[in-house]
Amino acid sequence: MLRMTLVSPRNFSPEEVSVPQPGPGQVLLKIKRIGICGSDIHAYYGLHPFIDLPITPGHEFSAVVESSGKNAGAWKPGDRVTVMPQIFCRDCPQCRSGRYNICQNLKVIGCQCTGAAQEYLTIDHRLLLRLPDLMSFDQGAMLEPLAVGVHACRRVDISGKRVLVQGAGTIGSLAAQSAQAMGAEAVMITDISRYRLDLAKSCGVEYTALPEDAGKFSPSLIIECVGTEATVEQAIQLAPKGSDIIIAGVFSKKVPVNMGLVQDKELRLNGTLMYTLQDWESAADFAVQGQVKLENLIAKRFTLPEIAQAFRYIEENRDTAVKVIIDV
Repeated sequence: MLRMTLVSPRNFSPEEVSVPQPGPGQVLLKIKRIGICGSDIHAYYGLHPFIDLPITPGHEFSAVVESSGKNAGAWKPGDRVTVMPQIFCRDCPQCRSGRYNICQNLKVIGCQCTGAAQEYLTIDHRLLLRLPDLMSFDQGAMLEPLAVGVHACRRVDISGKRVLVQGAGTIGSLAAQSAQAMGAEAVMITDISRYRLDLAKSCGVEYTALPEDAGKFSPSLIIECVGTEATVEQAIQLAPKGSDIIIAGVFSKKVPVNMGLVQDKELRLNGTLMYTLQDWESAADFAVQGQVKLENLIAKRFTLPEIAQAFRYIEENRDTAVKVIIDV
């Protein structure tokens, strides 16, 4: 089978390897769709703080069960699935308290271990989630980033809040849509790209604005989905006293933080990482019920042998390449 490995920044290498065989507790998947996300882009440039090269990327994906090993549950060939890509120890204090998304020994498929950029992949059967009958493989591959947005919104009680989301990329748009689905009073999304703002509007996000106009919204909660010094600084400036800022953006370098204002305003800076099963289930419900639009965000498709071209396309079309899908 074909495997595509990112061996060094901007450099993919095709490999012909044997199709793996599922061991005890494992399922062999035939990969169908892979989504390229912001973390993959950081890794592509060699800038992700927690991804070392070489790596076979791919943590957003949908698949079909090909075969199963012993003691691999009730999965059968032909089952349509997606995968929670977290490999967690199930024994540390975080895992035992249900916060396995921040497991002390967390590894992520496609980030710290081999991902889905290959034709077949073996997976622990406990990480599989069945796709709803009405859900396409495209939507199934996008449940992962949607679950990220849902989890970010769950970091605080979002109901009745005026939510400002900074950044109208995939995670920002899905976080904004999730906030609306979860009962926010009003939601505004900001971006420097008018194209991305129009795309967010097409997905049903209520209010859109350029960053310089965000102050007119008077938010009571801010979700940062960019990962830059400028957006963090603006969030701290705009946040009302005693409020929360959710940090969802991936930062490629350290940024200074105005801790004086954080202290003076009694702000709470809340990190958010990945998701739990509850977030995935909510994400699937939102998608099936039409409360969140996923396929609007798909900009272009490539095949697995074209994955290097896909990353170059994103590099050359930063404004419009919101979500690129790999058909395997």
